Amino acid sequence: MSGYLRKIVDRHELKRLLVLMLPLYAANLMHMGMGVVDTVVAGRAGAEQLAGVALGTSVTVPIMVAVGAVLTIIGPMISRLRGAGCEGKVGLLLNNAKLLAVMLMVVEALALLAGAFVFPLVSDDAEMVRVASDYLYFLVLAVPASVMMRCLQGHFEGYGHTRPAMLISFAGLLLNIPLNYIFVFGWGAVPAMGGAGCGLTTALIHYIMVAALLVLMAVYPRYRRNMAQMWANRRAEWRVVRDIFTKGLPLGVASLCEMTFFCLVTLVIAPLGALAVGAHQVAINVSAVLFMFPLSLSVAASIRSAYHVGARNRESFDAMLRTSISFMLLVIVALALLTICFRREIIMLYTDEAPIIELASSLLVLCAVYQLSDAVQALMSGLLRGCHDTQAITWVNMFSYWAIGFPLACVLVRTDYLVPAMGPMGAWVSFVVSLTITAMMLCWRFAQVRRRVFAR
Repeated sequence: MSGYLRKIVDRHELKRLLVLMLPLYAANLMHMGMGVVDTVVAGRAGAEQLAGVALGTSVTVPIMVAVGAVLTIIGPMISRLRGAGCEGKVGLLLNNAKLLAVMLMVVEALALLAGAFVFPLVSDDAEMVRVASDYLYFLVLAVPASVMMRCLQGHFEGYGHTRPAMLISFAGLLLNIPLNYIFVFGWGAVPAMGGAGCGLTTALIHYIMVAALLVLMAVYPRYRRNMAQMWANRRAEWRVVRDIFTKGLPLGVASLCEMTFFCLVTLVIAPLGALAVGAHQVAINVSAVLFMFPLSLSVAASIRSAYHVGARNRESFDAMLRTSISFMLLVIVALALLTICFRREIIMLYTDEAPIIELASSLLVLCAVYQLSDAVQALMSGLLRGCHDTQAITWVNMFSYWAIGFPLACVLVRTDYLVPAMGPMGAWVSFVVSLTITAMMLCWRFAQVRRRVFAR
């Protein structure tokens, strides 16, 4: 490595980021793979089964992800305690996080049950509504496991130990395939449940994954004390519960703002017909796959930044910052160029319909354009989480997605107010604009926070 490059990229920090990020990246891709398996298996059971699962997912995913996002602050909080030499307080943090998790379980279950009332409002197809409702009810059963899994993952992430998430996600993906077929199509004494069987499979896999994480905590000597303290019957320290909640809630709200923005833009496009919606959905799926890299880097950066803030080590913090930005830019530029050069080949992996390939290929050009902004805003969000400054993320997301992005999408997709109606292209222009604004505002906020954190 040349002298100039060494000033930009710190070898130690790059190694630590890669050790954290690569297992997370693999785990995230495997989680996406579970969704793909659900879609494929439900589709083989029939169009109405597939539509029911899709309708159920449209309600359950935003709620479950938003609630889980509240607990993503646990990893950076544990890492910060370790950096400050207060590892003995990790068990206390987990004990109170467990109490908050129980409260969030109730909130998530009630939100999901309320979501079932949405299905009859958006569809007159009784069978599709029934499948979506049954799918949702099975996911309500998964709520305790899904929330607790987020706590346990945060514990391992806080120690920089992300391989368990990868291995358990891989096992979950392998189990997802046979269990889906068993519950969807029936096997032996198990009756065929159709698309609702995907929901039962998801619930069972969540409990299996939680059990595996608990076993790992019990097996590793370093974590046994934390596990004992987590399950200890002790009086709640509401100060700690409130601290976790006030730092984590903005992350849940920010996640909900972002997810609902992209979901509702699809509804804006829907009246334009199957071609527009199909091309949009294919391009969105490709974008989601590409986003797994900056998302994983964001989590890794949040853990490393929290550790250095806890240790009051500005030099190492800045080395990590330079390294993460340089690494992100290198990979994102490469991904964007590959997306542009091979956009038609990528789309052909999803469909062989020429009109969809043509339109989706155009959308992928805009997808490549906003990859840099999307990666920057994800990285800045992770760094702000590591600095325990989370409220700004919520306000920025609300402003950029709902004050700017969604109105702009409505205008560009369906009207001639600014330019002739652009159809799906207008939605993707709004993505470019809103993500660029998000990235710029979060960069500005992070620059302020960085100065403040190390000025104390």
